[in-house]
Amino acid sequence: MYKTWVVPPWYIVFSGIVGAPVGAIAALASQFLAHRLAETRERKGFQVQSFERFRREFTEDPSLRNISTKKEPLTDDEIDEYLGLFEEVGLYFHRDLVDVELVHEILGDDIIDSWEDSKIREPVGAVRCGEDDPTYFKYFERLGRYLIRLRDQRVGKGI
Repeated sequence: MYKTWVVPPWYIVFSGIVGAPVGAIAALASQFLAHRLAETRERKGFQVQSFERFRREFTEDPSLRNISTKKEPLTDDEIDEYLGLFEEVGLYFHRDLVDVELVHEILGDDIIDSWEDSKIREPVGAVRCGEDDPTYFKYFERLGRYLIRLRDQRVGKGI
């Protein structure tokens, strides 16, 4: 004959006291994780959309296309227009609102070439000094320097 096991009442109360908080914590953790995953997915989508907007503007704007392929020196207005787009991309980069890997792959050469071009950097430096404004095109500068580091790392690794 089998003995029946009787669960003591204190055991039932104890398991309820322990089980309820554990279940609540597990539910909260799963909600938090789901929220983080959704937020990450939405941010990545926004970063790609931002990049796509910049890419489209850079490749489809006739004025920017003409400036990017111009052989003779750029005027100050052309430099402002050309670098204005890169400054905006740099601001989005600074705030982590654009996919910088896509920027590097698609627009990186143009941004790096512009940053390394002394005929473009000289007028930027002149405005910074003349206006006593060291922030003039600072996001473009940060982005250019960052992309150069990425390029140099990839070259060093043979990628």
